[in-house]
Amino acid sequence: MSILETLRAFLKRRGERVYLVGGSVRDVLLRRETHDLDVAVQGSARNLARAFADEIRAAFYLMDEEFDVARVILEIADGSHDIVDFARQRGNSMAQDLATRDFTINAMAADAAAWNGDPNEIIDPFNGRADLAAQRVRVVSETVFEHDAVRLLRAARMEAEFDFVLEDDTEKLLRRDAPFIESAPTERVRDELMKIIAAPNVLRNLNRLDALDLLGRVLPEVNAMRGVTQSPPHVYEVLEHSLRAVAAAEETERAGYLNLAQGAFGAQLREHFSQMVSGARTRRELLRLALLLHDVGKPATRAVDEAGRIRFLTHEKIGAEIVGPALRRLKFSNEEIAHVKTIVANHMRPLWLSESGVSNRAVYRFFRATGDAGVDVVVHSWCDQRAIFGGETDDPEIHALHAVIGKLLDRFYHAHAQVVAPPSLVNGGDVMRALNIPGGPRVGEILDAVREAQAVGEVTTRAQAIERILQLAQPQKI
Repeated sequence: MSILETLRAFLKRRGERVYLVGGSVRDVLLRRETHDLDVAVQGSARNLARAFADEIRAAFYLMDEEFDVARVILEIADGSHDIVDFARQRGNSMAQDLATRDFTINAMAADAAAWNGDPNEIIDPFNGRADLAAQRVRVVSETVFEHDAVRLLRAARMEAEFDFVLEDDTEKLLRRDAPFIESAPTERVRDELMKIIAAPNVLRNLNRLDALDLLGRVLPEVNAMRGVTQSPPHVYEVLEHSLRAVAAAEETERAGYLNLAQGAFGAQLREHFSQMVSGARTRRELLRLALLLHDVGKPATRAVDEAGRIRFLTHEKIGAEIVGPALRRLKFSNEEIAHVKTIVANHMRPLWLSESGVSNRAVYRFFRATGDAGVDVVVHSWCDQRAIFGGETDDPEIHALHAVIGKLLDRFYHAHAQVVAPPSLVNGGDVMRALNIPGGPRVGEILDAVREAQAVGEVTTRAQAIERILQLAQPQKI
């Protein structure tokens, strides 16, 4: 039984007047499966939400005591969630309530207990149904963005998510009110931005966000990237290259990651990028964000050498230093910030390996440096290089990079315990006893040197590990 059917059965037994509102009605009319419902209650929203949560054994949260808003969250067997938001009806009628909403396609309501999806039985004072049929996003009033600036991003997100278009007057209002986004609640801005980044046709979506004067207001760090030219083989300036790198990630996802490393790791990569990072966003979404920001350090490091070639030395390091505060401002979690920073800081490593060789020692050091984000860095390099050229290329450097990508993934998935993360044969206590030294950074350095020796096959037993510790007694041996 769907969450809507469960709610309908509950309300019929209660006999209270409750309306399904906003996106809930829109999604039913569009025949979209939904796990997120909004209802308006004429009585106490929190009391009704509490009763519903108790009946279905779900979690209850009081979201806003003053305005009487509560949320019920039901965990589903597959780990996803059904969410129902209960809010006290605004005004003396549903027409007054709907007048406070953002867009006409979100300003429709229906009896939550009785409505069976018939479009003729909805409350629709702003002709949202007609706009839905016309695939049009139109504001309910001229003040919607003044009352809630996050709606500026929501308008762009609805264009992206539903493949709709902004009505002309709505777009004019949005452009006029775009500066309001700079003072909007950052958590909500972050969430709308990530929904836009995660939506299909991401290149179109980000270009649209930029054209509406919103991208550079939400992420002012990208403004310095505009018009920064690069030497061949790059055919795009820095910001355009970064946008196309995000598009390359979508292309790779759509291909099931089978266009990478001859498709040998498609299943593993699909599972990898579906994983959540800190319970909020997936690796897939954060890879797209990292690709958008990966060259943010280039404007500050741009230099032209004696041969006239443009260089961006250490741009990956400077970029990571810029990304950290940017994501902290948008209230990403510490885990998410660390993850994206690691990708940005290391995104050049696969290319460097294509120039220097990719021995097992190099593989070990790569994953030691990139940690949990290692596979993400590998796929990032694939998307990054695809955004360098205007089309397909037979450049030898690209073939070398592809070989490195294949070997890194092969070692990660087929020789993980041998090369990437050898099991510990010794511990810190063993090092301190063998060398008669106290705990400290040097102990960790020696342990890492032993693990590296394991990765290249020089150490395979505990006795050999102890012997290697003794050999590493002098600092210069490490």
